[in-house]
Amino acid sequence: MVNLYIHQTESRVVFRLFLSTPLNSVNTSMSGSGDEDKSIGNEESRLLDRDDSLHMSFRTRLVIFTIAFLNIFAQYMFFTVPLPFLANEIIKKRQMSATVAGVSFAALCLALSGTLVSAPKTSPYLTKRRAVILNILLILPSTPFYFLELDNTSFVIYTIVSRSLQGIAIGISDVRFLDMMTIAFSNKMSVVTSMYEISFSLCLMAGPVAGGFLYERYGFGIPLNLCTVMVVIFSTAGVICTYYIPRSYEATESSHPSLSDILYFPIILLGVSVMSVVSIAATIVETYYSNFMWIQYQKTEAASGVAMTISGLFYTIATLLSGLVGARQENLKYLIFMGLLIMSLSAILMGMNEGPMKRMGHYWPAAMYSTLEIGSGLTQVAVLPLLVEHYKNRVDFPENIAASHMGGVYCSSFFFGSFLGPIIGGGLLKFTNYRHCFEISGFLLVLELVIVVLCYFRSRTLLSPWIQYTIRRDSVCE
Repeated sequence: MVNLYIHQTESRVVFRLFLSTPLNSVNTSMSGSGDEDKSIGNEESRLLDRDDSLHMSFRTRLVIFTIAFLNIFAQYMFFTVPLPFLANEIIKKRQMSATVAGVSFAALCLALSGTLVSAPKTSPYLTKRRAVILNILLILPSTPFYFLELDNTSFVIYTIVSRSLQGIAIGISDVRFLDMMTIAFSNKMSVVTSMYEISFSLCLMAGPVAGGFLYERYGFGIPLNLCTVMVVIFSTAGVICTYYIPRSYEATESSHPSLSDILYFPIILLGVSVMSVVSIAATIVETYYSNFMWIQYQKTEAASGVAMTISGLFYTIATLLSGLVGARQENLKYLIFMGLLIMSLSAILMGMNEGPMKRMGHYWPAAMYSTLEIGSGLTQVAVLPLLVEHYKNRVDFPENIAASHMGGVYCSSFFFGSFLGPIIGGGLLKFTNYRHCFEISGFLLVLELVIVVLCYFRSRTLLSPWIQYTIRRDSVCE
């Protein structure tokens, strides 16, 4: 009652600030300290700026969204363009092992994952504009040396260094572009996630077929250098676009929780587990699919690229449908369940070559590859809105900052799995064939599906004591 009386004498904005402030911080503010009064004044100014920014024109929001969308598309071309030819270049032409190919491919994913983990801590200091400029500076030296005649060892070393630079650059800018998309689509997190995944799915469609075609015509250097040119152009537009975003949308020093604080929530840990396992299984198949098609059916990189493009189209459709269905929060867990089930069956059946599957020839693994991407799209679009909704309900951050934090966790989990996938696949291929390698990835998805069912659908069996403990602890703190 006393708190209400105090804040009735203030402006509407301060009253809203009081409603969004945790109880312990309100009690502290009653001590009458001048520093607290100053911080409240700063926060009031910040909220007023945010109110003004809500009146950005539709054209401004459309431009912000378009530039962010194109940048995400361009960045992840570095991930999808080499899919049809990187493993074959190292294994067939450079005469090196599948493990070396896996490490070369996974270098981007490890660097990207490590950079994204630090996103919540660096966001107050590395603004959107600085992040995009740094992204350009890191991308520029990552591909020109492919025009030189490199020996096998130098080629592999440069490939690992190059893909590491690309991963750091993408990790720095990725969550900033996701933040910009959240600003453009305020309070529509399922739409934001769907658009984000559609930009990636367009990469899955355009990247492999373009990469396979350009590789067969011009060799290794041209496809990747074209990616560099595209990133520099769109990132320059992104730098210009940041001048039209109000400063109230930048993170402050008070909004940088540690990774342990974020992973404290059980649902977030479950989301990390789902994204990591989905990524491991999908990347095993994606990395070695073209080599499998060459050995089993004598199909070239261009043919594998076409199959990947068709699968990218199905992935796009799945992400669109998942975004529409996921607009209702209660549907998200069912999308995760269906996606994991479809992925596991596709991976297990992909390498089978008996009966009707043998008569279908190379069309059978191509169909299973497309089905795998459908399951991946359903799962991934459902995870991020679930994480953001849970996170922003427990912390006092604006939606775009919460989306940035969870986007870092979400993408970091995915690309950590993408780092492990090629290495695990290369190790498995030393002891078994491609069919069994794909089956093992399918059984890994089955295990994750069981964990999701136990933890989410029947939470009393595993997570209930932990969830009840966190609720009790939070209520004591408040």
